Amino acid sequence: MKLFDSHAHYFDKKFDTLEGGAHAILTSPEFRESVGWIINVGIEPASNLRCIEQTAQYDHMYCAIGIHPHDCQHLTDTPDNVLATLYSQVCDPEIRRRDKIVAIGEIGFDYYWQPVNRELQAQYFSRQLDMARELDLPVIIHDREAHGDTLAMIKQYPDVRGVFHSYSGSDEMAKELVKLGWYISFSGPITFKNADRARRAAAAVPLDRLLLETDCPYLTPHPHRGKVNHSGYMYLTAQMQAELHGVAVEEIAEITAKNAMELFKIL
Repeated sequence: MKLFDSHAHYFDKKFDTLEGGAHAILTSPEFRESVGWIINVGIEPASNLRCIEQTAQYDHMYCAIGIHPHDCQHLTDTPDNVLATLYSQVCDPEIRRRDKIVAIGEIGFDYYWQPVNRELQAQYFSRQLDMARELDLPVIIHDREAHGDTLAMIKQYPDVRGVFHSYSGSDEMAKELVKLGWYISFSGPITFKNADRARRAAAAVPLDRLLLETDCPYLTPHPHRGKVNHSGYMYLTAQMQAELHGVAVEEIAEITAKNAMELFKIL
């Protein structure tokens, strides 16, 4: 059984707290037996570069780069300059193939961390959606406590598709996103004891629109909460999805890997 982790941040400094760092995890025989593919996701200019450099080291890793809605508020450069650099990294198909860039992300709205500059977040979000539309690339959506505005924004781009990562919305919104052609990904929180709302949403997503992820090193599934998360723990999320959908965990692994390959155009 091989799992596809559709959203990870292996360049994150939290991995430096572990013996051998991220490299020790990514190359361990036990890890490689259970994890077949990973999308490493950048969040701002510096981490985008780290993400590309790290991805080049592993044959089972691909990357997405973009400007996160929270991080965009702390950049000292102008949106024009930041987005011009991002565009230069993704506009050429040959460069994308060389760097294994398969999506723009993560992008979206984040109204959790205060203060929130909604106008700036919207500018970055819409301009990256423009980029994805021009280049025919999928996007990875970050939506934290901004469900209405995020849904309204993506509806302005009916020809852009992608995945809502680490989904935290309602089951009703999940059903609407599926009708609009989006994929939805779930991470460790669906295993938490108080996560009934997340599990209802997960159960509402048909298998052909479902992805798995870790969002590591964060959102570690139960019973490993408090530890640094990594893709080796994702089988716990897969087991919960299997229970919710009434299928074998091997079927969840196979279907979600197939979905991710189709979305990110990985052969």
